[in-house]
Amino acid sequence: MALPSNRNPGGPPKASPAPDPVHKPNRRPRLLRMADVTPRPVQWLWHDRVATGRLSLLVGQPGVGKSYLTADMAARISTGRPWPDGSPCERGSVLLLSAEDDPADTLRPRLDAHDADVSRVVAMTGSYFDNADPDDADMTVTLADVAMIEDALRELDNCRLIVVDPIGSYLGGRTDAHRDNEVRSVLAPIAKLAEKYGPAVLCVAHRRKSAGRAADDMALGSRAFTGIARSVWHLSVDTDDDSRRLLLPGKNNLAPRQHGLAYRITGNPGVLQWDPKPVTMSADDALAKENDGQDAGQSAHDEAKAWLADYLVTGPRPAKEIKQDAKRDGIAERTVDRAAKSLNVDRGRDGLTGPWVWRLPEDPQVLAKEPSTRQENPLACTRNVGEYTETADRVRMQI
Repeated sequence: MALPSNRNPGGPPKASPAPDPVHKPNRRPRLLRMADVTPRPVQWLWHDRVATGRLSLLVGQPGVGKSYLTADMAARISTGRPWPDGSPCERGSVLLLSAEDDPADTLRPRLDAHDADVSRVVAMTGSYFDNADPDDADMTVTLADVAMIEDALRELDNCRLIVVDPIGSYLGGRTDAHRDNEVRSVLAPIAKLAEKYGPAVLCVAHRRKSAGRAADDMALGSRAFTGIARSVWHLSVDTDDDSRRLLLPGKNNLAPRQHGLAYRITGNPGVLQWDPKPVTMSADDALAKENDGQDAGQSAHDEAKAWLADYLVTGPRPAKEIKQDAKRDGIAERTVDRAAKSLNVDRGRDGLTGPWVWRLPEDPQVLAKEPSTRQENPLACTRNVGEYTETADRVRMQI
């Protein structure tokens, strides 16, 4: 049988197919055989509590003293003083990304009060272009600026700790703190950077004000925060002594669960005085104690209100999406509907034919009014660079 010809009978020859000018190689899996992996022990900043080269999370309500704790940690690292439980602390440098505390009237006085070697503690206050004066330029920095953070690590001598306080202020304006994939896309490169250069990364997160069942689920925003962290620590007020703070363990993927610690903040600007006795309760135990005696129905309603206020901080969200995520977080559809009514949430279509969306009221003072007397005043859709806007913070105060 004759092979097909590329010529047309009685006509010009057929043109051969043009080669693809851009060769696109097929993606191939990168495989790592476990027999080729050399085992190594976990390296610790604070033994069995905070690992180097890994992300850890510190969770607590606003005003409980999280930044005092990070100042104490920075002071110990900068001088090489032992940790409060007596374990050794290698001396090194600390990089601070602090969005809420002023370097002159807050950070430096607290570090001085804790006897820090301030030459080893560096704050990243912004960024600038090569041709600009650093003192005149103040461009914001987020965790998406991986190359810039890497440059900072190269300049520091033996950086042992990076503090990101609060984590929500450094996600960037386009990152939704309630979306697992968006949060992981920001945190994963920082985790790789920590693994490459060796410092521990301590992300400080605010805690929901509502009642809850598991302490690790109380971190504000997506569950990706606690998911990507290798250890989670919770800071709370002792329910039996409001001048005492409890540092209690949550998850720990790299070591057995450790006992908790307690301290008081004394003096001005404030110094941590650690209690030598260990605290045997876990973060879940403390949360259960906080919730003890509360009316179950009222607790669920308050939890839904706080959850919804946090969820709508970044602007209007589709109603269908809200109810799906509420169900994922254990909040019934009826409960989130009641919470929306209590918060005077605006509910309507996005445009003439768009989906139904929910939004917080622009003026949080309407939270004190009955829904029937409230004037319609929808909140414009905004994306803030932090975890809190002034409006959202005032909304939570009403809850």
